[in-house]
Amino acid sequence: MKRFTVTAALALLALPVVAQQQPHQDPGKKPVAVINGETVTQQQLDRMYDNLGTRMKANYEKAGGKGAFLENYVAKRLVIQEALKSGFDKKPEIEAELMAAREAALFDRYVRDVVAAPVITDDEVHKYYDEHPDEFHTAETVKVRHIIIMPNGSGPKPHTEEEAKALIVQIASDLRSKTVFPAGTDPDNAARIMLSHFAQAAQQFSEDASGAVGGDLGWVERGQLDAQFADAAFAMKKGALSGVIQTRYGYHLIFVEDRRPASIQTYDEAKSGIREFLMTQHAADVVNVVTKLTNELRQSSKVSVFPENLSQ
Repeated sequence: MKRFTVTAALALLALPVVAQQQPHQDPGKKPVAVINGETVTQQQLDRMYDNLGTRMKANYEKAGGKGAFLENYVAKRLVIQEALKSGFDKKPEIEAELMAAREAALFDRYVRDVVAAPVITDDEVHKYYDEHPDEFHTAETVKVRHIIIMPNGSGPKPHTEEEAKALIVQIASDLRSKTVFPAGTDPDNAARIMLSHFAQAAQQFSEDASGAVGGDLGWVERGQLDAQFADAAFAMKKGALSGVIQTRYGYHLIFVEDRRPASIQTYDEAKSGIREFLMTQHAADVVNVVTKLTNELRQSSKVSVFPENLSQ
C-alpha cells in the first residue's frame, strides 16, 4: 500500500537496540548472521523487518527483500559495534538522543495501537481493507540485470549501429560459451554461474550506470521498463539469458535473476499501515482522546514541576 508512511528514522534507530539487548534470544531459532560473535536470529530479523514502515519495506522488497535488509543491517551493525567499543554511546548527548528516540517510538506505537483504538476500530480498519482492494495489489516483478551497448554515439563509447550490434552479439556468444552445462546440472547452480559471468561482462562492457554493479536493475515492475525490454524480461524464466533485444536506448542482453508473481497484501500485513492512514483522517479525534487521557493521568498522578529551576 504505497501511500502509507511511517517515520523511517524511528525504525532505523530501533535496529541496533534489538540486536544489542537480545543477541541470543530464542537460541533454537536459526541464525541468519553472526557479527563478531553477536548472533542475529531469524526471529529477530523478521521482527525488525516487520517493524519497518510501509514505504521503507517496499523499497527493500524492490532491492531484494530480507536479504537486502540483512546486508544493510550487517553493515550498520559493524559501525555500531565500533561506536560501542569506543564508548560513544555513553556520551551524554547520545544517551539523551537514544532515550528520546525510544520514548517517541513507545509513545507513537501506544497511541496508535491502544489509545486511538476506540477512534479507529478494528472493524473500520477491516472495512477500509475490504473496500479498497486495488490498493493492496502487488504487481508481478522481476529481478533483472542487463548489458547495454549504445549505437550512433549515444553512449560513452563511439559505436556505429553495425559496431554496436556486432559487439553485443559477441558478448552474448562469449557468455553462452562459458555457460554450457552438461545434462543433469542443478538449475540453481547453473543460474548462479551464469549470474557470475553476466555480472563480470556487465562491469566490463555495459554502457550505463548499472554496469558498475554488474548490470543490476533490482526488482522492477513492467511499467518501469521500456516496452520492448519489459516484453522480453517478463517472458523469460528465472536464470535465463535473453537473445539480443533492441530498444530505443540500444542493444541489450537481459538476465532474469528472480521472479515474483503478482500478489495481494494480506489484511494482517496491511492493517498497521491502514490504521496509520486512518489516524491522519481522524487526527482531531485522536488528539482529543490523547488530551483526555493525559488530563486524566495528570489528575490521578503525583506530578511536581519546578519552572524556577529551568536553565536560562
